Amino acid sequence: MDHLDQLEAQSVFILREAYRKLKPLAMLWSLGKDSNVMVWLAKKAFLGRVPFPVMHVDTGKKFPEMYKFRDEYAKKWDLDLLLGTCPPVEEMDPSLPPAARSAARKTAGLAAMIEKHKLQGVIAGIRRDEQGTRAKERVFSAWGQPQMGYPQPASGILGSVCHPA
Repeated sequence: MDHLDQLEAQSVFILREAYRKLKPLAMLWSLGKDSNVMVWLAKKAFLGRVPFPVMHVDTGKKFPEMYKFRDEYAKKWDLDLLLGTCPPVEEMDPSLPPAARSAARKTAGLAAMIEKHKLQGVIAGIRRDEQGTRAKERVFSAWGQPQMGYPQPASGILGSVCHPA
C-alpha cells in the first residue's frame, strides 16, 4: 500500500468513526476541489451514499456555474443538501480588517447552521499547507462552542483518531 492509499484508508476510517460517534453530523461542502474530495471520500467510505447531510454555507459570491454544479451534483450523488447563508458584512465588527470581516461572516453563517441543525460534529477538509493555524494538527480536531467568533479546542471525542500515534 503506497502513501496515498494509506491516507485514503485513514480518511475512510475517520469518516466512519465520526459517523458512528457523532449524531447529528454534517460535512461542509464549499464546492471547491478540497471539499469535493471530501464528498468523494465519504461516498467511498459508505459504499456510494453519503449518510449524513452536506452543508453549503453560501457567501453569495460564487459564480452561477458553481451553483449549477452544486444543484446538479447534489441530485446526481443523492446528497442531503443543507443550505445556509452568511450574514451581510455590515453586520460584522467594523473594527476588524476587511479580510477578517469576511472570515467572520463565514464563521457566523456556519455557527448559525450548527445551531439550527443542532449538530454535534462537522466534517471539513482543511489542508494544512493552505491553513497555517492547522499545521500542527494531524487528522481530527474537536471544537467547543465558538467564543468571540473563533472555535476553541474541546476535549477529544474520537480518542485515538483525535491524537493518532
